Amino acid sequence: MSRTFVVDLGSWSVKLALAVPGLRGGTVTHVVERPLPPGEAPAAARAQAVLEDLVKELKLGPDAMYLAVRGDQLFTQVLELPFRNLRRSELEKAVGGELEGVVPVDLEDMVFAFDPILGEPQGPPVDSGAGPVHGKSAAPTTGMRVLTYSLRRDRAEAMLEAGKRLGIEPRGLLPAAGGAARLVTSAGLGAELGASTVAVIDLGHERTEVVLVRSGHAVFSRSLARGGKQLTEAISRTWKLPMFDAERVKHNDGFVASSMEPPVTEEASRLHGVLAMELAALVRDLRQTFLGARARVGVEPIAVVLVGGGARLRGISSFLSEKLGIQVRTLAESELLALVGPKLADRSAVDSAAATVGLLHDALSGRPFFNLRQGSLAVKVDLSFLRAKLWAVGAAAVAVSSFAAVSAYANMYRLRKAEKVLQTRLADESQQHFGGKKTADEVLATPGAAGGNVESPMPKITAYDLLLDISAQVPGKDKITLDLFRIDINGTKVDLEGTAKKAEEIDLFQGELKKKITCFEDVSRGTTESDANGLQRFKINIKSNCM
Repeated sequence: MSRTFVVDLGSWSVKLALAVPGLRGGTVTHVVERPLPPGEAPAAARAQAVLEDLVKELKLGPDAMYLAVRGDQLFTQVLELPFRNLRRSELEKAVGGELEGVVPVDLEDMVFAFDPILGEPQGPPVDSGAGPVHGKSAAPTTGMRVLTYSLRRDRAEAMLEAGKRLGIEPRGLLPAAGGAARLVTSAGLGAELGASTVAVIDLGHERTEVVLVRSGHAVFSRSLARGGKQLTEAISRTWKLPMFDAERVKHNDGFVASSMEPPVTEEASRLHGVLAMELAALVRDLRQTFLGARARVGVEPIAVVLVGGGARLRGISSFLSEKLGIQVRTLAESELLALVGPKLADRSAVDSAAATVGLLHDALSGRPFFNLRQGSLAVKVDLSFLRAKLWAVGAAAVAVSSFAAVSAYANMYRLRKAEKVLQTRLADESQQHFGGKKTADEVLATPGAAGGNVESPMPKITAYDLLLDISAQVPGKDKITLDLFRIDINGTKVDLEGTAKKAEEIDLFQGELKKKITCFEDVSRGTTESDANGLQRFKINIKSNCM
């Protein structure tokens, strides 16, 4: 069975998430993170070698591959358009025209993807009287805002060629925003946050990806040129350590303190002093990002979710929460389980590769939010394999048609046989009754004793139909309190027994039956008695020719 996987070729590790597609998304089977081997070769070449090993190890062949695209390769823009409710094709033309004016690349030399920002307030701004608000906030728009990603065509082609060298052609190029939106919904954060905005921050080695998500859609995105590498370099400078040893110190002993998690040892305090100085620049960039989101699209996050390898740094959540003034946390164990499902055996890499798993859910949706493989680079499905299977498909169609014909002939044979039996019975019985053999049409056309045709043996109406007629004539609850516990219907009469509160109610019921059901010839009431509860117990006998 064809599988779907997403690859993130990072500068420190390669992350791969693999799933088997199903009717409702898919089942995640592998989440792998492999560090790049040390060496003098560029990180891209070392990442490609690691990916080749993973492809062989997981036996990835004719599967659907998607590549994650880093933010430093993209142009990210929020466009404001003066109109609404355009068809997708028309909106694509409008977005392309706007991008050509703000991105330093010609339209024919770029590929782009976009998603409308939903749920924005519309119309003129309203003065709430709540006092001054610090910082600029985007005014409501009468049109629409669109989040866009664009990429140079030559870069996109180079990424696709790198995938083709593995023998697998990538189906899509996915930026971080779509994965962040799927991560929020798949991990169950959407139900907790509702229509509020949450920031998903992927702390990587060289870069930090920030995506603001509201109502299941990305509304703002920014890539920051800061990550775990700057922390490693700070440790290396302070203690004069090689980068490899500094990386090991960061992973094993790294700690950043806050009022909620103060340092407990002198070593932790020294590490905090070094790391906090580097993280101050990241905090400044995050504040500017949130202010930019407010100024551009009018949203602010009420919470931050940390993912990526940098989220493993001890104390980072409390530190950022204290500096940013909002709740910052990592994904809980239950949320990680909801993200990957219960069938994944090895979950050791899920927390650092959560953004990649989010992109996997985006790919499994069948229509990713942002897929930069567009236009002339769009996937062209090769249907030549159908020609090889054409004879098999034709043979299967002939076989199915043959079985259908045999089944139809068998059913027709059974019907003809039953018809012959009935014709023989009709001939014998008409011989006894009329003195000669007759067909069904001749029997029905035979005159009766009164000069008319013989009455059909089928009843005019059934007992069930007559019961429905009686039920329809019962007066409403405001007029009668009736309880019928015996109804006997046969071909010539109907007997009713029940109770009512008053004798007048029985008279009303009897009158309705006489007046409304015309096939009742005589509606007479028998004896009426009072029971122990003071109710009037009655019997009604009806002479009927309804059936």
